[in-house]
Order: sequence, then structure tokens, then C-alpha cells
Amino acid sequence: MIFALLPLLAAVVTAETAARLLAPEAPYATSSGFVEPDDELIWRLAPHRRGFLATNELGLRDTAYRADAELKVLLLGDSVAWGDGLREVREGFPYRLERALEAMSDKTVEIVNAGVPGYSTFQQNAYLARNLARLSPAVVVLQFCLNDVTERYTALAEYGGGDFFLGVDTRTALRGLRGTLLRNSYVARSLLRLAQNRGRGREAYRVRNLTRSPLAPELVDAWATALAELDRWAAALRAENLPALLVVAPFRFQLDDPQGLRQPQDVLLEWSRRNGVEVVDLLPVFAASGHTPQGLFHDDTHFSALGHAVAARAILSPLARAGGLAQAVTR
Repeated sequence: MIFALLPLLAAVVTAETAARLLAPEAPYATSSGFVEPDDELIWRLAPHRRGFLATNELGLRDTAYRADAELKVLLLGDSVAWGDGLREVREGFPYRLERALEAMSDKTVEIVNAGVPGYSTFQQNAYLARNLARLSPAVVVLQFCLNDVTERYTALAEYGGGDFFLGVDTRTALRGLRGTLLRNSYVARSLLRLAQNRGRGREAYRVRNLTRSPLAPELVDAWATALAELDRWAAALRAENLPALLVVAPFRFQLDDPQGLRQPQDVLLEWSRRNGVEVVDLLPVFAASGHTPQGLFHDDTHFSALGHAVAARAILSPLARAGGLAQAVTR
């Protein structure tokens, strides 16, 4: 048996060696040092960073954390809340909301901006579970971007996406034999990628396809995953008797036809009705703002400073009500 297996072993070794020589893996490096690996979250913002992407003591792109604030709001989000394209955090809607809430009341207000580039709802749930007791917020907001449904399938190894995202090895989140093979065998990785690509059209995961009907089977499954994670988020807050607010960020192309391209927003509005969660849909807000799409966005996904200002005004009243500041809103 040993001698019979030797040719097979030699073939495997030869194939593995050839794969490593023909397609060497890029050296590991995190993007500009602003993120670092995390066993549960896959990546997180590195704390105490200085410069353009400075982070505070909580490891967030935010102003200094005020632990003694009388009203705390935890804002979960992705690169929209994080402030992609903004010169400083004070231009973003989280900081604008913090200042506006404090101006309308006699309370000190702390909005913990836990937006992290690339995060999806499963990571936001994990962040919530890890930090809820420590931060003790009175309200939890989830800023949802439409690519929360699709991006993981192109960016994360666990969902059939890439091995690296923001310079962090996403394969570390995979357990079992599949994870071991993806991390250690070039041949196995190539075969798994081939099988994934044959069974799944990459183009299906474009956000534009979320606005079309009928949805591709891949997107039906992707929505089911995202909505199940939203269910867990809402259930976790109900268990703690905490108000929840869902903020839905549009894509720039949707402003070309706000009524005809709003199918994903309608999915989320239906989810909010079923779960009794208040939602702020920014698509009609942006459409009615009187500003051009180019003025509201700096790319197809992320708001400009003007877009952040418009978003903050739309979110202010619902957030104030959730935080018990409704009387201040009406004054």
C-alpha cells in the first residue's frame, strides 16, 4: 500500500509546489496599519492610531470617548458611518447627531461611532455582544448599507470570497478541514475556488442586481442570511429592553430613479414592520433634498460632507425620540 501511494503523494507534492511557484501569495500586510486581525470580528480598527485615520481609546474613528455621558448611543455601521472620503470625523453624521442632540437638551450625549469599513451584520452583531455591557447605551442604531447583503460573498473567504480584505487574512475565520485546506494548500484553494466560481456567478453580487426582479437565487439566499442576522440584532435589543433604530443608506445610482430602484429598501421596510423596529430610509430624503447625486455622494457608496449633513437632519428626530428627548425635538 505504501509503494502504491507513493506516485499519488509525489503528484500532490509536485502540484502543490507548482502552484506555489506559479501563483505566490502576496505577503501579509494590513492596510496602512489602520486595521488589525481579530479572531471573532476578522478585523477591527487598531486603537490609538494618529493621523488622517486616527482612532480613539475604543479603537474607533471617533472623538475621545466620554464614559460619563448622560445619554449614550451605540452606532453600528460600515464605511458609511466610518466616514470614507471625509477629511475628519466631525463632518460625519454620527458626530453631527451627537452635537445636535446635546444642543437640544440639557444632557451630555455620547454617540459611539462603531462604524468599521467592510463590516456586515454578522460582525456588527458580534461587536454588539462583545461591547453592550461595557458601553451601556440607551439606544442602538444600525446603519445598513445595501452591500451588507452582497459584499461578504466577494470579500470574505468564509462566504466564497477573497482570502484577504483590507490586508487581513479572512481565512482565519474558517474552522475545520475547509479552513485548514484554504490556509495551507494552494492546490486545494484553487480547486475550491474553481468549484465556487462554477456554482456562483460573481456578477450576481453587484448591488444593482438587488434592485431588479426577480432576484437571482444567489441574492435570495444572501437576503435570507442578512435578514436572519437583523433578526438576531433586534432580538438581542428586545432582550435588553433597548430601543433600536435602523438607518438604510442608499447607493448613488438609486437617485436616478428613486421609485423604480428602491426594491432593497422595501425589503428592509417590510422587515422593520414585522419586527417593530423604527427605520430611517435615506433614499427619499436624499431624493427630496434638492441636491444632485454628485453633491450628496463622493462615490457610488459613500456620502459627501453634504450628504452626511442631510442624513443627520433626517435621523435626528427619530433618534431623539428613541433616546427620550422627544420633548426637546418639539421645542
